[in-house]
Amino acid sequence: MPSTTGLKLLVRKSQLTNKDWIALVEARQKFIKPHLDSFTLIMLGQLECLRMEHYQHDLALDGPSIQSPEGFSLETQGIFRIQPFDAIEYFPNTGHRPGRGGIAVPDGIKRIWGLTRAGSWVVAKVSFVGQAGYKERGRERATNVEIRPFDLAGMIAETKESPQRIFTELGMAVKRWEERRRQLHNEARRLCDQFEIEAYMLSLIDSGKE
Repeated sequence: MPSTTGLKLLVRKSQLTNKDWIALVEARQKFIKPHLDSFTLIMLGQLECLRMEHYQHDLALDGPSIQSPEGFSLETQGIFRIQPFDAIEYFPNTGHRPGRGGIAVPDGIKRIWGLTRAGSWVVAKVSFVGQAGYKERGRERATNVEIRPFDLAGMIAETKESPQRIFTELGMAVKRWEERRRQLHNEARRLCDQFEIEAYMLSLIDSGKE
């Protein structure tokens, strides 16, 4: 059944306020929480969030130290996204400072927000250092990750993420799940069709026996 809480908030003519968006996120979280355990979710360490030359690499690739009294780890599964680019902290005059033609990569801190498989909000604070990388194209290497639980308001304040984007990202995650389930269903259907044809052909062979 549709989430009536979210639908009621959208039956309006006036623009949504920040408070309205937070309420929508909470309604969406509550609606999908019972289903999180049945979907394929990535581990936090699989999130591609650190720069390596011309692409991003997985957080776990660097083997950073982990701090989390609550027991979270890079193997914690959920929906994870990096905070807005302009909210990432970069420290001037640190990290890799190349000569002519190279790319400067300062040290910094990135924050990742997430909704875990258990349905709770978390923030992973990733400290990283800037390095030269291949041919001085620049690389960010994670050194430490602090993972803590937050309520929604606290997570938004910590990451400077907008509730609108959180709302949208949760919806996109569900859409990807639906598309994957459809693909699996279609693949299974093709197999079943093939097996039914084979069973029918076998029945013709059996019926022709003396």
